[in-house]
Amino acid sequence: MLYIFSSLIRRRRCNKCGKRFHKIEELMQHTQIVHGKDILYHCRQCDVRFEGMEQMRDHAKKFHSYNKLKQEREEREKLSRQNSEELR
Repeated sequence: MLYIFSSLIRRRRCNKCGKRFHKIEELMQHTQIVHGKDILYHCRQCDVRFEGMEQMRDHAKKFHSYNKLKQEREEREKLSRQNSEELR
């Protein structure tokens, strides 16, 4: 149990100055503010890169949110039903 906890803490440590954070968001914000804007954030789902954390979050909400994915799936299912009805 202690090993798991200590490994989680190490993951939230700044690579440049060693400062530790409780949340990954705090580490990302620290890195952007303290160590400059040369760091790029990337979307893990489509690998688009952003200069700021907020831009990346907005992108994720707009293109990868649960509701967006659910809506796209429902549209695909509707088209599939329409295509199968046309084939009859």
